[in-house]
Amino acid sequence: MTDSSVQIRMATPNDKDTVTRVFREAGLDTEAALAEGTTYWVMERGGQPVGAIGLEHGEGASLLRGAAVMPQARGGGLGRRLVMSAVEYAQGRGDRAIYMFSKGGDWGSFGFQQVPLALVMGEVPDAPQVQAYRARGERPGGTTWMRPLS
Repeated sequence: MTDSSVQIRMATPNDKDTVTRVFREAGLDTEAALAEGTTYWVMERGGQPVGAIGLEHGEGASLLRGAAVMPQARGGGLGRRLVMSAVEYAQGRGDRAIYMFSKGGDWGSFGFQQVPLALVMGEVPDAPQVQAYRARGERPGGTTWMRPLS
């Protein structure tokens, strides 16, 4: 059942504080949120933010950047709605795949499969998150994922 009081809208530059607050509450990195070459969304219930998600765009592929639902709103399928909205957007822009870094969770239920880190870094080399890792000389921790898009 879909909660009709929940809306997902594209974020504007005025939403940067909202997106970073939602990401921080979820323990996610907020560096380069809403940077050029990205698209973010805010999920609201009754006009109040309850989630956020972003995509960093490359040539024919995007990097999922954060998928967060506020603790008080978890458990009702809102995270799935956020992820699927980003997937639909990437398909609409003609991406062949979405990639992501994850420190936890099984993303297989969203159609993602585990892939080598080198593949992700090579497919979206100009994504702000990839650029930040390279600039710091770090490797992302956790697991790397890809969802093919048709």
